[in-house]
Formats: sequence, structure tokens, C-alpha cells
Amino acid sequence: MLLRILLASWSVLPSGGDGPLGTSTSTPTNAVSDSDPNICNPARGYRYISIGAAGGISSSSCFASWDVHEVEAFTSSGQLTLSASSMSGSDTDYPPSKAVDGDTGSFWAGDHDVGMSCSCWDDSKKDGQILTLDLGSTQQVTQLKLYQGGNGNDWAVKRVRLHCHMSVAFSSALSEPLELDVSTGVTTIECNDQGCTADLQPDYYDTCAGTTSDSAHLAVGLAAAFSGILLL
Repeated sequence: MLLRILLASWSVLPSGGDGPLGTSTSTPTNAVSDSDPNICNPARGYRYISIGAAGGISSSSCFASWDVHEVEAFTSSGQLTLSASSMSGSDTDYPPSKAVDGDTGSFWAGDHDVGMSCSCWDDSKKDGQILTLDLGSTQQVTQLKLYQGGNGNDWAVKRVRLHCHMSVAFSSALSEPLELDVSTGVTTIECNDQGCTADLQPDYYDTCAGTTSDSAHLAVGLAAAFSGILLL
């Protein structure tokens, strides 16, 4: 009987580490209301989209940078050819062009002076590292794909902010960015007139706390297991 209770309780537990969890395949983000024109929604049509870091990285070095392995943008007509720049600075060996070269093995690395490690992160550093995508012309982007380093990568962030603007100057961006959780691996952001949602593969992992969004399931599962033991 004890074994049966433990097995039943264990079935609700998530898998360990920062890999995919069996309980979820995606994490929806906040929807963007089309009635608020001040919030970034790439589907409305812009020339530039900037992606800013909105969370720390797990590297213990305060001088470590955020790494973006690749960004892809799509309209209803297909994939766009992108160019990229960074107003916040870059490691000279890993320029912004590495984030749009079609190779997920290469990457852009931000300026090392920002202090992106969780150990020295605070919210004043949001957008301290920014990658700006030039779409070539005004485009209604219906899908963005953000590639980070994957499971166990020390230079991936847990949240980003999307900024929409018509001129390359960041000061022209809309007053309200779209802030959303992202995967340490691949995040697919789908947008339409009603707003945006995101699919995370693997699931959301808090790079600073070292926990998944489903960590509560672990506590529930263990509580169920121990309550079963006490009832015997």
C-alpha cells in the first residue's frame, strides 16, 4: 500500500534540473491589448524591434554578458532577412551580426561592463544589454524566435523586453515594452492584432532562483507522499 501511494504521488512531480518538464509544454505571456497603442506589438508593423535583457544570468562572474545565439523574424509571407546592432555595446569578438547569421552555434555577446550576473543584478539594469533588429522596411512581424544557449547555459536570461520603433534611435521606441518570460533554449513568440503569446522549449527556468515555473508541483507531490505515509 505504501509503495502504491508513493508511486501515485510521484506521478505529479516534475523532472529535475533545468530541462523540459513533463507537466507543461509552453508558458503563455501577457496578452497585448490592441486598444493600447503604447505597448509594443510587432504585428502592428515597425521597422525596428529591440530585445532587451530583463533578468540576470546564472554565471557567477559579475562581468559576464548576455549571449543571444540567434533571432529569426517572420511575417505572413515568410522569414525576413535581418541585420542587427546594439546601442548598449558588444564584445568585439561576438558582434550583433552573429545573432542573425543563421547559425545557432554562433552568438552575440553584450558589453561585459553592465554586470549581468544574478549575484549583482537589480531591476535598474533592465535593457542594460539590448539587441536591435533592422527588418529592412516596415514589417508586420507575426513570429519571432529567440535562441539562447540551452540547458545549463550560464549566459541565458529568464525575461526579455520587446521594444517597437520606426527609427533606429531607441528614443523613438513606444513607451511600453512587452516584457515576457523566455526559455533558456528556444522561445517562439506569436503575435497578431490581439496581442502576443510565447511557447518555451524547454519550459521556463528561473536562472537566478534555479527553479522552474512548476516547482510548486514538487512540494505538492512530496506533501501528498508524506501524508500518505502518516495515514498508514
